[in-house]
Amino acid sequence: MTVNNLLTKENFDALLIWFSPNREEAGAKYEEIRNGLIRFFSFKGCQDAEILADETINRVAKKIDQLDTDNKNKHITIFYGFASKIYLEYRKKLNKGEVQFEQNIHSKDEIIYQSDETIETKHQCLEICLSKISETERVLMIQYFSKEKSAKIEHRRKLAEQLNINKGAMHVKIHRLKDVLRVCVEKCLEKNN
Repeated sequence: MTVNNLLTKENFDALLIWFSPNREEAGAKYEEIRNGLIRFFSFKGCQDAEILADETINRVAKKIDQLDTDNKNKHITIFYGFASKIYLEYRKKLNKGEVQFEQNIHSKDEIIYQSDETIETKHQCLEICLSKISETERVLMIQYFSKEKSAKIEHRRKLAEQLNINKGAMHVKIHRLKDVLRVCVEKCLEKNN
């Protein structure tokens, strides 16, 4: 299954408005749904639960204008409908040994075989792109991804408190910044090839 992470700002904004016209409430709802989807995929035994949860959200957002969003259906019901289909795709591909989420994600073994020059070019591009965003955004991105595993949950909670926003709003902000950086890095790498 190839994940298509290209989510437009319009789709994402429409999704947040569907959750709530209040940005803070929409961010909290986003985080609640994302965490529920991660639990759903984890319970099903998926090692890539976060990636599958993000793919579910992206697909719902892309179809938002085609969905019955009149609030008779609970938000999560629609997401679980999409998640069930994504899980079936995942299992089918997993059984065939074809699971592929993102072309830019490599296993640890593959990274070992990348040349130092390739890794250095990627790092340089990331540094260039980080320098193009505001200092506040750059610090947020670096702090957000500075911890791993269980330590990151508490660290991100504290970070949201420092910023005086809820975790959902912070996650939305990070999602948008990641998209901006991803596009910038891809363009930079194309120039260097």
